[in-house]
Amino acid sequence: MTDKDSHPKQNALASDATGQDQNVAQGRRRLIKIGATAVPVIMTLASKPVLAWHCKSPSAWGSEQINPNTSLINNPGHASYVDETWTITNWRDNTKRSAVGYSDKPWTKLYATYPCLKNTSCNLSQSGTSWDMITVSKLFSVVPIARPSGLSDTATVKTVLTSGTNFQKYIICSQLNYLLLASKNEMDNCTSMDELKKMATGLYTPPGLGGVTWVEADIVSYLNNNWFTRP
Repeated sequence: MTDKDSHPKQNALASDATGQDQNVAQGRRRLIKIGATAVPVIMTLASKPVLAWHCKSPSAWGSEQINPNTSLINNPGHASYVDETWTITNWRDNTKRSAVGYSDKPWTKLYATYPCLKNTSCNLSQSGTSWDMITVSKLFSVVPIARPSGLSDTATVKTVLTSGTNFQKYIICSQLNYLLLASKNEMDNCTSMDELKKMATGLYTPPGLGGVTWVEADIVSYLNNNWFTRP
């Protein structure tokens, strides 16, 4: 279909115009073409499944739990993001989060960021082993995350993420996600790695909540409901 067929009014305007008027008419046609192209793109983005997450700070989220009627309940937190985090299952099985479109599997990304996990030149025990053979001792000696209690040095991380406690799983995966994804999805707007490391102790006092202390179940609830990781 030609421009003449698709935009008769604009073509009529162009035929009557001269000099500057003709330039204006041509500009209008260009804008119409751009608009016709842009609309389907916008509609496509809007029609995609909504998988975005948002997280709130421990103090904001904690306030809502204490007082559901607080004005903070109407605060949507930070803007929603298309990006999500790798789940506990993704870390356990080294699988992609297909809904997110990450090009890397989580352990592939972790190896690239902390090559001593796999590089034999680092002279660490069990260097060069596959991701499913990385031990608790190896992970926490290389990657700067806080270790939850109750873990055996010789257990593999895969074993912990399979049969460990919910608290251990959430603490490990939330910190790993933060290390690798915070700059990508702005998770660092919600809390800091220092606060996540404090949570790893199992007793956590969120700033600004008047000394309220969270136990393991509270910490897991925060990490789960604010999408630091999911099952």
